[in-house]
Amino acid sequence: MGRKYPEFINGFRDRHGKMRFYFRRGLISLAVPSPGTPEFSEAYGKLLAECEPNRTRRIAAPGKGTMTWVIAQYMASDRYQRLKPATKEVYGRIFDWLRDKCGDYLLTTLREQHVRHIRNELKDRPSVADYTVDKVGMLWGFAKEHLEMNLGPNPAAEVASIHTEHESHKAWPAELCEKFEALPHPRLVLAYDLMRYTGQRRSDIVQMTWKRFDGKAIELVQEKTGTYVWLPCHPTLAKKLARVERTAPYILTTERGRPFKAGSVTQMMGLCCKELGYPGYSPHGLRHLAGSELAEAGCSMHEVMSILGHLTEREAAGYVKQAQRKRMAQSGMDKWAGHGGV
Repeated sequence: MGRKYPEFINGFRDRHGKMRFYFRRGLISLAVPSPGTPEFSEAYGKLLAECEPNRTRRIAAPGKGTMTWVIAQYMASDRYQRLKPATKEVYGRIFDWLRDKCGDYLLTTLREQHVRHIRNELKDRPSVADYTVDKVGMLWGFAKEHLEMNLGPNPAAEVASIHTEHESHKAWPAELCEKFEALPHPRLVLAYDLMRYTGQRRSDIVQMTWKRFDGKAIELVQEKTGTYVWLPCHPTLAKKLARVERTAPYILTTERGRPFKAGSVTQMMGLCCKELGYPGYSPHGLRHLAGSELAEAGCSMHEVMSILGHLTEREAAGYVKQAQRKRMAQSGMDKWAGHGGV
């Protein structure tokens, strides 16, 4: 059994063996001292005090038609219940923030300028800001369609995004890959290898089992989409897996032989990237790297889709289009250089 920490406190051991602790509630994630120390008690008390008004408000029954009430109705619906656990976790953080910030507001009073204000409050985290606006729009549509609320046009529809595509999940550069592969942390490097050479999400690599790997291919059902994927094993990954001792059903395990949690993979890899001098890089950037390399290798859109598990051409089109632009640019430059110009 793992140690029980105070409410909202998460602890994990980093690659140097040092315990790190975070206060996590909704969209809040702040480092705190070790539990049991005077410094922790002071910091924890202040953070709880800041949350106390919100906690008190959430205990009371939400008024009908408020943001909190609509969220509760949505979470009780079949639409929400059909979501994957990882998706529910993400939705939950967004919903916590919305309840805390505007839970008492009637949805009928929500206007475009209010949604824009919500977005701007999160502008230091562009992807989170845009995702929150998207969920506000989703809740509005759900209330209008399924709760029979008298609502007008969706106020989130014309609120502009503030981040560029894939900004929060930049493809890893070669230098970072080389440094990460040299880390003295075999389990974390194995997580890197599984994402680097399969293009799968963190939620999928933690579910990979030896039973589903025959030495030539890995079978899995993607946690996010439910898509079945059959993956021929990349030669580099096959060589690395051949050196891994099979001591548990799962390919990626902790020192105790238990499967890793997807969130732990993100935290540990993100911290390592920062310590290596590449802050802002996440495990999902390895999926973008795989997509880019597949396209640059000349793979068709449907080949990219089959490996990454994309369900629509639009998802894979960006990788293929960018690779085509690179090839066209190189071809054009070669022709220019061979034309005899200065």
